[in-house]
Amino acid sequence: MNTDTQNAYRSLASHFYATHLPDIPLSELNELNVIGALLRAAPGYRPDYFRRLRNALALDQKLKGKFWIAQEINRTLNPVTVLGLPRKRKPVRRQRISDEDFGRWVNGLLADEMPVEAGALMLISMTGARPCELAGITVDGLRIKIQGAKHSHGGLRGADRELEASQEFCDLVRNALEAFHKDYRSLDSMRMAIHEVAKKVFPRGRTPSMYTLRHQFGANLKASGMSRVQMAYVMGHQATDSIGRYGDKRFGRAEAVQVRPAKDADLSAIRTTHAAYARARSKALQVTQ
Repeated sequence: MNTDTQNAYRSLASHFYATHLPDIPLSELNELNVIGALLRAAPGYRPDYFRRLRNALALDQKLKGKFWIAQEINRTLNPVTVLGLPRKRKPVRRQRISDEDFGRWVNGLLADEMPVEAGALMLISMTGARPCELAGITVDGLRIKIQGAKHSHGGLRGADRELEASQEFCDLVRNALEAFHKDYRSLDSMRMAIHEVAKKVFPRGRTPSMYTLRHQFGANLKASGMSRVQMAYVMGHQATDSIGRYGDKRFGRAEAVQVRPAKDADLSAIRTTHAAYARARSKALQVTQ
């Protein structure tokens, strides 16, 4: 397990202690306290989050030298899945945000002295990068390089990309990177901080998240007139159908897209898989038979 993952897990564990066991000093926690709180909280979590939280708590206790507690936490089963209780539904997340609301959100973070989190939002909004890719963004001249962070499924997801933009826009990205790198924050701690500020700024309706910005970026790309292959490249996809799950063209703003694939970018690895292509290919096969 790398250092970033360890830090993220320990941050998650600390947040759990603070919210579910606030009256017990950390030095006095035992397996009954921690496991009891975890079991009581389980119905409010989706199974994958319960599993992640359990791993985080076990790792935190192990790193504190409390191996017995870590072992017992690891053995704890999710009562929701064991007893067949109703599972928490995946929330319907907000997928679009106006420029005005985005400005209010960033200003809310800056007012709370959170430049790292504000920089993260700016980077996602400008480049469409995944939150987990932010640390791998660099700017070289008029090029913005993003290291794909989801290389999985045999390399079929999470492509690296090189984007081009104007000098003015690249300078804005550099400024956002400078803010983002002011201090180290785990992705989980950033998510929690951003969420808390978003709840204050938007007390009514669905709260936006970093996920919202990537969806809005996808909507903006659809309105920009780029080809499906170009959109897939900019988003870090390796198939043209993936963009279909991001944003709604009706709410896109073409003028917001200031990046494009670099002139020498290799787009040949992107697979054409969207529905229109699939239908055309099917008809062609029928004709030749």
